[in-house]
Amino acid sequence: MDGRAEQADWGEALRRTIRRLREEHSGRSPELPPGVPPIVPDAALDPDLARPPDQDLHRLLDAVPQASLLAEPVRDGDGAVLDLAVVVVNDAALRHPHHPEQHFRQTADGHGVSLREAYPGLWTDRFADAVEDVLRTGHAARGLPVRWDGAGPDGSARSRRERLTVHRLGRRLLLLWTDDRTEEVARAAQRIARVGWAEWSLRDGRLDVSPGLAVLLGRPADTTTLSLEQMLARVTETARPELHRALDRLLTTGADIDVLTELYGIGFPRRVRLVAEVVRDEDGPIEGLRAVLQDVTELYESQRRLREQQEETERQARRADAEHIVVQRLQDALQPRSATLDGLGVSSAVAYRPAEGRVGGDWFKMRQLPDGRALLAVGDARGHGLDAVALMSMLRHALAGLAFTGALVESLGGWLNRIACDESDESTATAIVSRYYPDRDLLRWICAGHPPPVLLRDGRATLLASEVGPPFGVLPTVTYRAAETHVRRGDVVLLYTDGLIERRDQDIDVRLDALCAAVEAHAAEPALQDLVDAVVRDMSGPLSEDDATLLAFSFNH
Repeated sequence: MDGRAEQADWGEALRRTIRRLREEHSGRSPELPPGVPPIVPDAALDPDLARPPDQDLHRLLDAVPQASLLAEPVRDGDGAVLDLAVVVVNDAALRHPHHPEQHFRQTADGHGVSLREAYPGLWTDRFADAVEDVLRTGHAARGLPVRWDGAGPDGSARSRRERLTVHRLGRRLLLLWTDDRTEEVARAAQRIARVGWAEWSLRDGRLDVSPGLAVLLGRPADTTTLSLEQMLARVTETARPELHRALDRLLTTGADIDVLTELYGIGFPRRVRLVAEVVRDEDGPIEGLRAVLQDVTELYESQRRLREQQEETERQARRADAEHIVVQRLQDALQPRSATLDGLGVSSAVAYRPAEGRVGGDWFKMRQLPDGRALLAVGDARGHGLDAVALMSMLRHALAGLAFTGALVESLGGWLNRIACDESDESTATAIVSRYYPDRDLLRWICAGHPPPVLLRDGRATLLASEVGPPFGVLPTVTYRAAETHVRRGDVVLLYTDGLIERRDQDIDVRLDALCAAVEAHAAEPALQDLVDAVVRDMSGPLSEDDATLLAFSFNH
């Protein structure tokens, strides 16, 4: 993108604001106070003028907070620099725990001390070249990486990485040390936190950038300056209008901004948080701005994915609630909570305890048949929700129709098993299917993987022995064998689903004993419905996870 294209991307209001501020500053260019001479390059100075009195040198360097020293080049016959002779060392250097104070204390002011001897490892080819370049051009060498190897105060070997800045003062050199770890930590912090900073000068239009920001913009890490146009050209087309308005507001009002924008950098556009403030001297005019930028792409994407997950969870919850309502209504329609057997001398009662938040596949069927007999059945379709209710409905209605054939319960069980097997591999159900013969006081029944019935007789509850076959839907060809129980006047037979007795913390035999105990405890209840309600209450608890149905028949014939 050329300069004209970049300029075209600027917001017009932002450009006008910058022009206005520059015009205002052009009328405020400071003049040199009277009597102050202009700056003269070191190369134009007489060498003797560059040597103020020694006392002044001490005071000057002691005012510098960094470890620093003044040194004079030691040259060979050809003029090449062989070493640096220390002229003055400041207090900061003498107090520095890693600087060789003992060398500088040997002679007054350290004058004549060899820098190569005082700082082993300092004089590398790179450092020597930098010294020659500074002496020749007068341009400072900044941030030279150096390594100091020596002994610490306790005599132990020490090694320290630092950075050195070298300035020319006449024919001498001023050396200033900075701890290399400070810059390394700053670079590491920018890299780890994906953050960078920039400072823009209104006067010259230069934008100073940190290594972290340079990398974020897809530039080499050693990039130190850009133009504002180059910086804004990295902003994506969709994000530019809002950022231009924010920058214009910043330069117009001086109020800090905190915006989310997008930058072209490495790979796909990055989401970046930009916080900026104006630069000014107290209440003076705006001189520029400084900004901190943080790459929040991963954070933004994480938040977006979290929002999507939350929305999906809410959608699933709404669907589950809607499904639960539909299933509950369907189950209520298919599963009446009461039934009567008129004319057969049989009273019945039923109690149902739903599982919390779920609808299961419990079902029962009581029907007086045309031949004067009765169909008494209870079952539990595998699973929960619509699939369980669908299987429950299919088996229940199939049994209602098949029972009219007058076939024995063994045949009814085989037919129901075939229906479940033909439905799907997951369509399984347990059941007790019985037929009551009032003329013989006989109850014939089959058990398809279901808990055994309970007989309450003379106040004592016992489990009825049965021929247990596999649940419906497990094996396509199964022969079920019927058990027979002769009932007496006053007997109560209880059929139930496994949700009434199963608990994670107790064995099934213990729970069956508890069921019989609960039935006996409430055997004297005046009404059959009171009995089943009390038993369900006793058998329910905080660990009840499945729905439960209890069906009771009292024989009064």
